[in-house]
Amino acid sequence: MPQTTATTTAPLLPVPGSTGHLDAAFLADRAAIQDLIAAYSLYYDSGDFDALGDLFTEDATFTFTPAPEGFPPSVTTRERIVFAMAALYRHHTGTRGAHQRHLTSNTVVTRLDGTTAEARSLLAICFALDDGTHEIGRSGSYVDRLEKDGQRWRIASRHVWFRDLPRIAATTPDGPEGAA
Repeated sequence: MPQTTATTTAPLLPVPGSTGHLDAAFLADRAAIQDLIAAYSLYYDSGDFDALGDLFTEDATFTFTPAPEGFPPSVTTRERIVFAMAALYRHHTGTRGAHQRHLTSNTVVTRLDGTTAEARSLLAICFALDDGTHEIGRSGSYVDRLEKDGQRWRIASRHVWFRDLPRIAATTPDGPEGAA
């Protein structure tokens, strides 16, 4: 499968490590986005699907590449996402005797403007089995497109890549258009 570059309409941020764009509003938005991404794992792993659903926009899309066996490659709308994720949760806990632990790390906000953003995170899924053992189930990457409504960020699109990690469009040392 070829590597894909996923983008949003928000401008690409300057290279990691640069500081010119780090004002208070950006830092607050970045912290809120990172909390949102972490909350997904906590809510899913605890089976709190009402709270999980509240993290998504009404018209959100959730895509898997490749899809887990027996699972659709893409689900659209908050209601259908919650239904599908709850079914996957029940499958793992009931059928396999396994409780998932999503370990999300290395979250980087790659694009951000006032109302849209993109974030990339690495993912490892561990299973805590009923017999007390653990196993690593999958690893991959999240590519999240986020939308802000008032003071609240939500996931508008989540793409989980279990095989290839999608490329991030290149930046110049001075930012996407060559300006600091």
